[in-house]
Amino acid sequence: MKKRSGLAIVGVAVVAFARACRGWFPVRVEGTSMLPTLRPRDLLAVRPLRPGEPRAGQLVVVRREEIEIVKRVSATGGQGPAADEIWLTGDNAAASTDSRTTGPAARGDLIGVVRARYKPLRSLRMF
Repeated sequence: MKKRSGLAIVGVAVVAFARACRGWFPVRVEGTSMLPTLRPRDLLAVRPLRPGEPRAGQLVVVRREEIEIVKRVSATGGQGPAADEIWLTGDNAAASTDSRTTGPAARGDLIGVVRARYKPLRSLRMF
């Protein structure tokens, strides 16, 4: 009896996790603009934006000029940029092309929020 209830609990947990991760997608880091937080070849788990996001400090994926890039949200509409714009910066300012050079990103260009780095496994981290 205990074995059955244990399996049921595991089954419910797996289903709940799968439902929570619906719409998530992987992104591979390509450059050094987010060092030391992210390194080239890191694999990230990204989920779609939710209401009220993004918030300052979150890592986001944005589409710029046909490529997807990862940056940190420095300010959102109402904190400096216009209501439909987001100010993005790289953690490694010396190697980052970000809002300081390209201007703010349109909110509509945001693809998702980085929730975890899962590869390499030794550097697993939740954001």
